[in-house]
Amino acid sequence: MAHQSDIYWLGVAAEQSLIPYTVKRNPRVGAVVVDKSGLAIAKGFHEGYGSAHAEQVVLEKLKGRAKGATLYVNLAPCNHVGKTPSCCVEIINRGIKRVVYSNADPNPLSQGNIEFLKANGVEVSHIKMPKKYENINLRWFKSFEMDRPFVTAKIALTLDGKINDGSSRKLRITGKDAEIEVHAIRNGCDAIVTGTGTVLADNPRLNVRFPRKLKQSNQPIRFIVGDREIPDDYLVKDESSQTQFCRKISPKIVLEELSKLDVRTVLLESGATLLTQFLNQDLVDELVIYMAPTAIGQGQAIVDGILQSVSNRTFNISSVGLVGNDLRFKVSFR
Repeated sequence: MAHQSDIYWLGVAAEQSLIPYTVKRNPRVGAVVVDKSGLAIAKGFHEGYGSAHAEQVVLEKLKGRAKGATLYVNLAPCNHVGKTPSCCVEIINRGIKRVVYSNADPNPLSQGNIEFLKANGVEVSHIKMPKKYENINLRWFKSFEMDRPFVTAKIALTLDGKINDGSSRKLRITGKDAEIEVHAIRNGCDAIVTGTGTVLADNPRLNVRFPRKLKQSNQPIRFIVGDREIPDDYLVKDESSQTQFCRKISPKIVLEELSKLDVRTVLLESGATLLTQFLNQDLVDELVIYMAPTAIGQGQAIVDGILQSVSNRTFNISSVGLVGNDLRFKVSFR
């Protein structure tokens, strides 16, 4: 049975995991070490892809003071050597007496980690995360469950359901507040996928600039799909983030290629054609829709082909809210 103190310290570990502005291609993980008297003696978090794991961060802070203490972490410690050493080996070597975790790591490389700790004399407890933290790494878990990246698609439309006015010119539908929120969504994804048609029509940067511009290593990968050539002076060819150009391939192959880059979360920011292809192949897991309080009358409507493929599917509206003057609602297909 879980003690209230265990649940509390797991909450502290979860809060630590939320500190980094971005982690990219890795789960959010926080850790806290509590000594025999029940006092926290070290807290830490994983800063992102390629950096030290949360467990390694707190153990390094403690040096030789970890013996007999309890380690709380929201994701079970790894027991493989990759870009960083094995956390399980470090835990054993530093003399941690007990490990409390709330979620098993779905990564196949982590299999056998709990058994390894127990076999080396570490007491291990699996305790459910406090409810408000249980979805921190939901998309990470889903990506392993589906054996592909988790895909969020974003679309903006007018009150009369139009996504464009039928012309080739760039049309800004939503307001500044929605634009800033989209940058937060981008920041939470490992890659942004779009088509060459969208790039040629809108000349977007497809990077994170609000509330602050990220350095290149923390930017989502820009993955551009299509057969049309992009001029060298277009913004996606700048050096603000890693960019991959790919000839026209199916959405399934797009996700397979992104998986090779360790991508686990994708934001689909495309026009109607590519979005419809992903929807037709049931490769959209979450749809974020922004509805602006305007009407243009002419143009392509969201129901014209785009949503026909999901008309008979079950989905849930997971959240609804105002973003400035725009209405935002999220639709979950999983």
